[in-house]
Amino acid sequence: IDNGLLDTCAELEMEVLSYSPLALGFLTGKYSKDNLPSGPRAKLGKDLFAAEDGSYEKLLATMNEIADRHDAVPSQVALNWARAKGTIPIPGARTVNQAKQNLASLGWNLSKEEERQLDEASAKVTGFVTPDKNPFPREDINTKLKMYDS
Repeated sequence: IDNGLLDTCAELEMEVLSYSPLALGFLTGKYSKDNLPSGPRAKLGKDLFAAEDGSYEKLLATMNEIADRHDAVPSQVALNWARAKGTIPIPGARTVNQAKQNLASLGWNLSKEEERQLDEASAKVTGFVTPDKNPFPREDINTKLKMYDS
């Protein structure tokens, strides 16, 4: 958000799609120290919950407080947060309930104060996926095509 991407896209009259706006499921409230995802995301979860300052857990607490105010769930807060930034979130959904929750996030908006609280809490979090920490393969094992180049 702070790297000029949104401003440049606005100048070019282009929309920005928020890929993985739920941060691989880590912004849904589904995971905890004792309930980490399996597979490549497990290490990311361990790193997030291992932060000595508890910054990730503080972000989740902020998201839960905001969700409670809107009779919502954390994933809806994350989607609204992406929309508040001027992006179009494209969340995944594996169940009908998740699809319904995603759709229901369109029924309300964050206040500017709630957006500020989320920005402030998230700025302190380290350990989210960055190109150098991405746990997924960079090349397709069958075709050898590059999945992405970041």
